[in-house]
Amino acid sequence: MKKKKIRIIAGYASIFFLVIALFSFSVYTFVSKTQMDKVDSDLLMYQNAVVKISGRNLDFNPLFNPNTITIIREEDGTIDFSNAPPFYFKENFDGVIEIEKNKLQTVSYKGSDFRTLSFDVLRNNKIGNVQILYNIDSDIRVLNNLKKILINGSGLVILAGFLISYFLGNFTIKPMKESIEKERAFLQDASHELRTPIAVIQSRLEGLLRTPEDRIIDRYNYIEPALRESRRISKMVTNLMILTRADAGNVEDNKEKINLYNLASDVSILYGEFAQISEKGFAFQSEENIYVMGNYEKLHQLLVILLDNALKYTGESGKINLRIYSRRDNAIIEVEDNGIGIKEENLKNVFTRFFREDKARNRSSGGTGLGLPIAKWIAESHGGNIAARKGNENGTIMEVSLPKITEKVKTRVEK
Repeated sequence: MKKKKIRIIAGYASIFFLVIALFSFSVYTFVSKTQMDKVDSDLLMYQNAVVKISGRNLDFNPLFNPNTITIIREEDGTIDFSNAPPFYFKENFDGVIEIEKNKLQTVSYKGSDFRTLSFDVLRNNKIGNVQILYNIDSDIRVLNNLKKILINGSGLVILAGFLISYFLGNFTIKPMKESIEKERAFLQDASHELRTPIAVIQSRLEGLLRTPEDRIIDRYNYIEPALRESRRISKMVTNLMILTRADAGNVEDNKEKINLYNLASDVSILYGEFAQISEKGFAFQSEENIYVMGNYEKLHQLLVILLDNALKYTGESGKINLRIYSRRDNAIIEVEDNGIGIKEENLKNVFTRFFREDKARNRSSGGTGLGLPIAKWIAESHGGNIAARKGNENGTIMEVSLPKITEKVKTRVEK
């Protein structure tokens, strides 16, 4: 995980560096080109002006602007000092580089930089040469200062980008870390839950092998627990497959308009009989014509999970209530019992996979700790939610809220 975090931070930092480098390069290139284009434009304008008066007397040195120097050469290449070039050119005029004609170039001379252009003109009926030099020291200073600003600014931005990358790396890795920790906890819990029934089955089978001549009826006490645990494993695997497909989004969800009153009535008939056999009370109350858009089998499974839990954890002479009613735009399903209850701090944890307050008691009742997580997934897949809270008689109330359809429609279940 640490290496993955470093790779993510390095990836973000590289992106920041690349963006800042491209931005700085683009700004510098644009400003540099703009500056040089302006100088070149002035030189070309000066060339046009000189060419227009070609053939006339050019015994003067008109300053196009203070940064411009004009050097006139005779046909044999000697400099005509009568046009008064600057003093330092007179001192070392051989140092003035003759350049390719009609081509804009940048040259350095005595510590200064010039943009220069050379072209031929007709002077006193002879071919002469005019070289224009434009001092660009101030432009170079501006560009150098801009380069320093961009380098220093880019350094600060890259440093800030690294800090942001570190933050984004932590932000990105956090859900991945939580997911891995949940997966690790899930595997540990699943292994723990499977280890006990597998050990029971193995010990019973080994016991049978030690006395192969015994009849099945004589070894019932060995066979029955093994069969019970194998059924528990089968139920657990089925529930795990449901949750795994749900996590992957591979569960088909054909929804239709369903009357919750009719659905709950059918389920309550079955669980009313279970409650009577267990000497527990059961009551069903519902408003009629409460419609939701949902999957019939899943909503049926949701009710079965909630009622099954209520029956398991309610003692003899206890009571279970199933209520269906409306609350604003939602249909509410409530299952209340006055059983052993859930500790206040664990009310949110009951929807976590494999969570059980008393693992030994839950294992003996055949629970796997996956029923309520499946109920939560069913509720959320229908655009609703599920919550647990303390009941009035130290029991538990499970409340499911689903989006309600207000119009009366024909439903799948008809009473």
